[in-house]
Amino acid sequence: MRVTAHEASLTQRHLWRSAREAIPITRTLIVEAEQDGVSGYGEASRFMTDHYNSGLEQMHADLRRTAPLLATLDVCGPDGDADTIWRRLAAELPDSPFVLAALDSSLHDLRARLLGVPLWKSLGLDRPRNLRSSYSIGLDTPEAMAGKLRERPGWCAYKVKLADPGDLSILRELRRQTDAPFLIDGNCGWDPDRLVPALPHLHDLGVRLIEQPYPRAAWDDARSLKEISPVPVIADESITSPADLDACADAFHGINVKPMKAGGLTPALAMLRAARERGLITMLGCMPESAAGVSATAHLGGLVDHLDVDVVDLLAVDTGHGLSLDATGHVALPDRAGSGYLPDATAHGWYVHHVPAGRAHLVRRQVPGSAPATPSAGHPQDEHPATRHLAALFQGREVGAAS
Repeated sequence: MRVTAHEASLTQRHLWRSAREAIPITRTLIVEAEQDGVSGYGEASRFMTDHYNSGLEQMHADLRRTAPLLATLDVCGPDGDADTIWRRLAAELPDSPFVLAALDSSLHDLRARLLGVPLWKSLGLDRPRNLRSSYSIGLDTPEAMAGKLRERPGWCAYKVKLADPGDLSILRELRRQTDAPFLIDGNCGWDPDRLVPALPHLHDLGVRLIEQPYPRAAWDDARSLKEISPVPVIADESITSPADLDACADAFHGINVKPMKAGGLTPALAMLRAARERGLITMLGCMPESAAGVSATAHLGGLVDHLDVDVVDLLAVDTGHGLSLDATGHVALPDRAGSGYLPDATAHGWYVHHVPAGRAHLVRRQVPGSAPATPSAGHPQDEHPATRHLAALFQGREVGAAS
């Protein structure tokens, strides 16, 4: 097996703001695991780099460190058990959940594609049916947030970022636009003195879920809120791995599981199953990512009460084709093996992609304004299994090549 990391940039349709940050463009790594001529894909975003150890240079270094192990893997062989492989990778990447997630997801995707079955089936799940995603509205002025809602009417729920739960003007403005329930997200930024007095008003305005209002370390405040809130409260930043489940079950009504943050599909699946056994509310969400990552996430959608995979709708620039959302948030999984994701190098977010040897020679020989060139004779090692030919991209156009 060989693994390649492709860099890409994701641009939002609207500047994405929460109580914690503003994100105009997200750099991301698309991780491609190849075996027997078949590729599977995962994704790791450059996001909250200090917290998740997800700077691009660090993630590249982590991938290089795992290369000797990856070279020995056979996902369909006698030692290809997903849990065993995940534990081996986790031992190599104890502080790099995003890279671990990208590798885990790419190997799950690869296994399913080699077997010729959709990802949900290779995971031992039932076919997801009737999936609908909530629609996320980033922090802005009340008028701008209402405009974002008007662009996407008719969704089953709206997930609203709020800087201050005591400032109800935003929710009142949004309520004039829709009867759908609101899920509000504090991203660890709220204070109990502002949230607790607002709880009855939030309930009256149709808020049906509160996500991570306080910082992760504020466990006592979370437990106190759980006792008095008329609206269920779920953990996000407080639930990062199965090891957090006991504490979250004590302090929250439910959890939001994000495979990239959890370290991949393997632990995400374990967390969701354990949460359902405990009777917790479950949400399945995503980080700033593209169709390469979230298409796999959606295959777990049949296990949750709330699905939040609208990230592909929020993007102006994606990396390829995978799950799709209709005008009201109904989710369609691709009718293809694995996650169903197909990379599209003409998407403007890509920098580099693989090409055949002849194409690399042609790109190198092309000069703007000249007649079409013919491929050169090539090199004796062009077809060697270890040789890779790469084309550099600018706004979806090939502008250079290397072998």
